[in-house]
Amino acid sequence: MGREDYEKSSGPCDIKCLKATLLAFNFIFILGGAVAMAVGLYTVLKKMTYVAVLGSGEYQAVVYLLIIAGALVLCTGILGCIGALQKNQKLLTLYFVLLVIIFLAEFIAGVLAFVYRGQVEAKLREDLKTTLNLNYNQTSFESLTTAVDLMQQDFQCCGVDEYSDWKDSAFIKLDNYLGLKTPTSCCKTPSPTCSTSDHPSNIYRVLGAAKMGCLLKLKTYFTDHLFILSITGIVVALLEVLVMVLSCCLRKEIVQEEATPY
Repeated sequence: MGREDYEKSSGPCDIKCLKATLLAFNFIFILGGAVAMAVGLYTVLKKMTYVAVLGSGEYQAVVYLLIIAGALVLCTGILGCIGALQKNQKLLTLYFVLLVIIFLAEFIAGVLAFVYRGQVEAKLREDLKTTLNLNYNQTSFESLTTAVDLMQQDFQCCGVDEYSDWKDSAFIKLDNYLGLKTPTSCCKTPSPTCSTSDHPSNIYRVLGAAKMGCLLKLKTYFTDHLFILSITGIVVALLEVLVMVLSCCLRKEIVQEEATPY
């Protein structure tokens, strides 16, 4: 029996069928990896503005894990295509091993994002309180100070839950020779001495009956994007399971073909 005859007679899921199916899903897999990496890079470029206010590194860990896994997907996908086209057992074995590693990375990133999403409010409250009370406008915390100022101006908010959160901060209690009540970034029209008055017409204090703290707005900002990160990681990871099964089936068929006398 010749090689071509074997491929034609090896059942409904023969080598040609498996090769074509694996290549098709591998292409989708590569696209998924590109999307995961793009989402991660977009997060680094556009969604890291306020990350300095977070005292913990879970958010950054999820983002960079997703980028690394996405880059590995692109490289591994090319390796899988070569292995399938050449019907190379060693390349397919290496492809499978790399898929397992990437699957774990993507799945862990997705689960971490999902779990951290549920803890954002508590962590933000703790981190923001520390940031406002101890570190704002202090030496070696310039990036954090910039992030807080941007947050208060962009979200039109002041303090964690309300403007009075600033009254116990080192910024207000130490070297406050201008007599500021809040940072100037709380002002509706910022100027060097604008926050000497904490009247609602001057600072972001209340909107109707609602207090204008930053916590809820920052929570929404992070949870919305963490949801995108978690879904991206989990979907790509689940797609990998199918590709792993197909690569195993193709390798098995190649082993049987090579063991069959012609």
